[in-house]
Amino acid sequence: MDLFIDANAALAVAKRVSEIPAKVALAQRRALGTLRRRWPVIARRDIQTEYALSAQRIRAGISVRTTREGVELVGVARGVGLRNFASRRSADDRGLNFTALRGKRGFRRSGFHRRHGGADIAFVRTPVSGDKRVPRTPIQRLYGPSLAQMLRKGDRPDRMAQAGLDVITADIDRLLLRSLRR
Repeated sequence: MDLFIDANAALAVAKRVSEIPAKVALAQRRALGTLRRRWPVIARRDIQTEYALSAQRIRAGISVRTTREGVELVGVARGVGLRNFASRRSADDRGLNFTALRGKRGFRRSGFHRRHGGADIAFVRTPVSGDKRVPRTPIQRLYGPSLAQMLRKGDRPDRMAQAGLDVITADIDRLLLRSLRR
């Protein structure tokens, strides 16, 4: 009985097996890059199901940050101006109508729009206490919830974490299968 061992094939298999850890590390890095690209889009779509806010405004306030522990989805802490929530003057001109949550209208008495620093901003006149006559009452800007608050609301953190995990696992599977076929 003749025993024949193809040493070249055995070396080729050993080489492919030794390359697997490098391919796994490369797949993990690429999957994190895919997550950095896709996660803000997933978060924007989830926020837009609840809030009446434009995609451009949400995109401007959401970013993905890489830390030692992994990847974080971060929202800006400053409140979104009420003007971004489709606000307009009321029909009787007594205040400001707006839609922060989809399907729910809000009203601010004494609210109005003015241009300030090149942007159209919603303001409200603040009441003045006492008998002192003030020719022009002070005004303050009107804000809705911030994107950080929107990201923390309800079970959205869990949904975003699960969506991120799904993106990473699907991408690692795809990349590993692709690298093993080569």
